[in-house]
Amino acid sequence: MLVVRKANDGDSKEIFDWRNDALTRQMSHNTEYVEWDGHSNWFSSSLTNENRLFIMCEKKDTLEKIAIVRFDVDEGRALVSINLNPNQRGKGLAKVCLTNSIDYFSKYFSDINRIVAEIKKENIASEKTFLGIGFEKYNVENEVGFYEKLLVISKNGN
Repeated sequence: MLVVRKANDGDSKEIFDWRNDALTRQMSHNTEYVEWDGHSNWFSSSLTNENRLFIMCEKKDTLEKIAIVRFDVDEGRALVSINLNPNQRGKGLAKVCLTNSIDYFSKYFSDINRIVAEIKKENIASEKTFLGIGFEKYNVENEVGFYEKLLVISKNGN
């Protein structure tokens, strides 16, 4: 079973390592190696950015970190991305992490009903994951696919 929680400073080193993994860099919009100081400053400021939410996905029994899911809120929508622990690839955990993270996100940003993802055309695994949890492709531009999922907002906030 997987659980999600808000990320904290103690997650920075793992996220740094995952971000600089060769396949992660290849599938990212920015493929450059990220230096520790730059990452550390970015991560710390991201944790206090009211328009960004980092959610850590972990195995419930061991608290092994599975993935980080990032939401950037802007103009009534949220851009979502996931970075899976390289040791957890191919285990079918990304869908559950994303689904649980979207539910968690919805509690913090209950007025946001549109979540979008930008996925490189070559990133077939991510495309399948996002399509598998109800995202729909609506555009392709410069070898990047654009996907969206509309959330139902309840009137009582639940």
